[in-house]
Amino acid sequence: MKVAVVRSTLNKGSGQVVHIREISKRLIEKGYHVELFCRESFIDLKDIKVNCVYDPLKNVPFLRHFTFASSTARCTKDFDLIHTHYHPGIFGGNFSHTFNGVPHVFTFHGFAPIFHWTNVRQMVKMVDHRIGTFFAIRSGVDHILTVSEYLKRVLIERYFIPSDMITVCYNGVDFKRFNLKVDGSNFREKFKLRDKKLVLFFGRLVPYKGAQYIIKAAPMIIKEVPDCYFIVAGTSRHDRLQIDRMLSGSKFRERFIFTGYVPDEEVPELYASCDVFSFPSLWEGFGIPLAEAQAVGKPVVAFNTCAIPEVVENGHSGLLVPPRDWKALAYAIIYLLKNPDVASKMGEYGYGRARKKFTWDIVTEKVEEAYKKALLYHSVRC
Repeated sequence: MKVAVVRSTLNKGSGQVVHIREISKRLIEKGYHVELFCRESFIDLKDIKVNCVYDPLKNVPFLRHFTFASSTARCTKDFDLIHTHYHPGIFGGNFSHTFNGVPHVFTFHGFAPIFHWTNVRQMVKMVDHRIGTFFAIRSGVDHILTVSEYLKRVLIERYFIPSDMITVCYNGVDFKRFNLKVDGSNFREKFKLRDKKLVLFFGRLVPYKGAQYIIKAAPMIIKEVPDCYFIVAGTSRHDRLQIDRMLSGSKFRERFIFTGYVPDEEVPELYASCDVFSFPSLWEGFGIPLAEAQAVGKPVVAFNTCAIPEVVENGHSGLLVPPRDWKALAYAIIYLLKNPDVASKMGEYGYGRARKKFTWDIVTEKVEEAYKKALLYHSVRC
C-alpha cells in the first residue's frame, strides 16, 4: 500500500514528528511504501522519503493553508491512502479525498488552550487551527486517530464526532534506546553533579509546559534537600518563557543548569541522569516525555490534568498533583528525593507499565487497523 503522510512543518524536538517518524519506519518495515509531504522540514528522517511541496503563498497567513492543500493534493493523487496530522495538514487530506478520491485518515493531536499562551500571534494561530479543524474534520475524513482517551472525549464533546469514527492510539517509546540499561553518568560528569540529587525537566520552554513551576518550587526543595540541582533541557518556539527574569537576583540561580537543545541521540542519557523527572505541564494530549522517562525507570512528578493520568499512574509510576500548585509539586519531589526506595519502585513499575502500553509496535498495529476501517468506510461511502 502507498501511504502519503502529511504535516505542514517537520520541526526538531516535536513530539508529533517523533510519532510520524516511528510509525513510518515500522510501516516501511512491514512492506508499505511511505512518503512524507510537508511545506518545510528542519530534521533529517534518514531512510524515510520527505517531499517538500511547492507552496507559492507559504509566507501569507491563512491563504497558505489552501495553497499547501492544493499542492499536496496534486502530489498525492497516485497514493492508496493519505494520513494527515495537525492543521493545516488536514486540508491536504480533504483536497486529495475530494478531488482524487483518496481515502483519508487524520490524527488529532489536540491544541493547547488559547489562554495558556502569552504570544498574541500564537493565540490567533490557535483560534485559526481550532476553527479550521472543526470544519475540515467533517469534510473528507474517513477515520480519525487520536493519541489519548482524553482527546477522544474532546472530539466527541467539542467537535461532535461519533465515537465509532475514532480510534485511540497512544504514542510509544523506542525501547531499544530507552530502557533500564541506559547510563546517565556522562551527563552528571559533564555538569559536575556526580553525587548530587538531580531533578530534570525536558520539554519546550513555553509557559504551558510548566518549567516555571519547578523554578517556584526550587527554594522549598533545596531547603529540604540541600544537595539538589535542577536540569532544564529544551528550547522555546513561538512563545518564550521568561526564565532569566524569574531567576534574576535569585540565590538559587546556580542550582539550575540550562542545556538548550539536546540532540536526539543524547536524550536517553539525559533522562537516565536524573533522580526525579518533573513535567508540570498544564496541557498534554499525551506527553511523550512522561512515557520516555518511565521507560528509563524514572519516577515522575506532574500535574493531574488532561491526558497525563493516562500516561502516569498516580501513586504507582509517579505522583500527580493539582495543576498550578507549585507547593504540592515541591512536596512530591521532596518526598521522592528523600525516599529513594519508593522512587526506585515507582521507576520499576513505570518501566513495566510502559513496556505493556507504550510501544511503537502496538501503535503501528492500531494505525493499520485504522487504515482498514478508513478503506472500508471510503469504499461504502464513495
